[in-house]
Amino acid sequence: MWWWVLIWVLLVLIAVGYLASRAWGVWGQVKELNTEIGRASETVSALQAQTERLGDPAPPVEPAIFGDPRQLRREREVTRASLKQQRRARQASRRPAWARHLD
Repeated sequence: MWWWVLIWVLLVLIAVGYLASRAWGVWGQVKELNTEIGRASETVSALQAQTERLGDPAPPVEPAIFGDPRQLRREREVTRASLKQQRRARQASRRPAWARHLD
């Protein structure tokens, strides 16, 4: 009958050892989490200081849909013409020297 007591004592000791090892692992993870939270709070405070230094954001631009259609058309045409000219200049600079005079 005494061997049953011995078996139960061994089972309890093994269970306590297992739980202690798991608790030790959790304690290590809690320490790592605490370190990570400290680093994150430093980063957040640095970002807050950066946003305070930059100040308020610029006021939002009014959407172009409420503008005069004729003026918007002129702006679009001017923009497209300048982009087309830039594109032609890039293409001309990429051509070989013997083909550049054709433009």
